[in-house]
Amino acid sequence: MKQMIILSALAGVLALSGCSTLKDVVGKDTSGMHEIKSTSTNTAPVTSKNGVLVDSIKQMTLYTYDKDSANKSDCGKVCLVAWPAFLAPSDAKASGRFAPFQREDGTYQWAMDGKPLYFYANDSKPGDKNGDGKFDVWHVVATN
Repeated sequence: MKQMIILSALAGVLALSGCSTLKDVVGKDTSGMHEIKSTSTNTAPVTSKNGVLVDSIKQMTLYTYDKDSANKSDCGKVCLVAWPAFLAPSDAKASGRFAPFQREDGTYQWAMDGKPLYFYANDSKPGDKNGDGKFDVWHVVATN
């Protein structure tokens, strides 16, 4: 009974976070796949590849989430399993359209024009865009 209540509560959190099933969140081991905690530079390490915004270190596609507001992430702990935040160092500086903001958990995340940036855990190699259009709320950042 206790497990049913926990799973039911988790399903509610998943629905609110833009993920519809547990498989969407934990479909495979994603530990460290898109982790970029700090960089040697304190400005946004981004570039364009094949018409979309990617991080300049691992060349992984970056996404925005429609439910976010300006410089505020609506993607909580469960959501972040599938949609890891594009983290910024605490001394990050705004540059052009990119600026860091502090998340509720105290970490810093990069945003473009105020829209928080994320990776998608099911993108396994540079150029993957498997999260584009997911749940009609996740989108790649086009650079063309």
